[in-house]
Amino acid sequence: MYKEMISDSMWNEIKDIIPSKNVKIGRPEWDNKKTLEGIFLIIKTGMQWKYLPKEFGKVSTVHGKFRKWVKMGVFDNIMQKAKISYAQSLDKPMTWFASDTAHSKAPLANNWSGKNPTDRGKRGVKRSIIVDIKGAPLSIYTGPSNKHDISFFEKTFEKFCFEKTEIARIMEVDAAYDCKQTKLFCKKYNFVLLAATNIRRNKKKKKYHSHFRWIVERTFSWQSWFRGIKICWTKTEESFVAFLQLVSSVQLFKLGGIFV
Repeated sequence: MYKEMISDSMWNEIKDIIPSKNVKIGRPEWDNKKTLEGIFLIIKTGMQWKYLPKEFGKVSTVHGKFRKWVKMGVFDNIMQKAKISYAQSLDKPMTWFASDTAHSKAPLANNWSGKNPTDRGKRGVKRSIIVDIKGAPLSIYTGPSNKHDISFFEKTFEKFCFEKTEIARIMEVDAAYDCKQTKLFCKKYNFVLLAATNIRRNKKKKKYHSHFRWIVERTFSWQSWFRGIKICWTKTEESFVAFLQLVSSVQLFKLGGIFV
């Protein structure tokens, strides 16, 4: 017997987002909470679908529901709910953020991965995130490993879903983002870009190094505890994004005091 994968407190927050069977014709629908727990176990362990324990349901049922929910945008809706819940738990508005990318090996993602320059050209994918001062994953985006970090930043920011405000906010990034293009993009949304100095672009510039960028690295470390994230075993990008969205949602609920 596996311990409860999804707590009742989290399930109560998201159960209305999960589509249920409306008609009584045919077989009774398998428990959606058990299905979600089975999906979470796949992400946690990185196991193949065919080895999913029977207590979570038939493999064909669980995997079928997962693919159906992916296409319906269920996991995206869960993450949006988690973000709202987390934001409501804060005493002060969020003013500090950080963004970065991390690589995941992707031996099966032939159609959307790329040759990882940091892993001897093996197939890999990048996951780009934006976090706040607590390390809450507020936005995610994925793509092939052989694309530059800057090409991910604007797409990740677009999924950030934060409107313009009079309050100046900070975005901490590493030296890969130290360019005029990224600074101008952030300025449009009243963000101050604090990028580590890229000495290859300007050797005379005064050097700047953030003292808080470990926060985004810690979030990547949290994600890497999930073997289905550390190594991308999915064949499609939308499935991997759904995995990231569910993991991020759990972390947001935890930080918001719900997943306890």
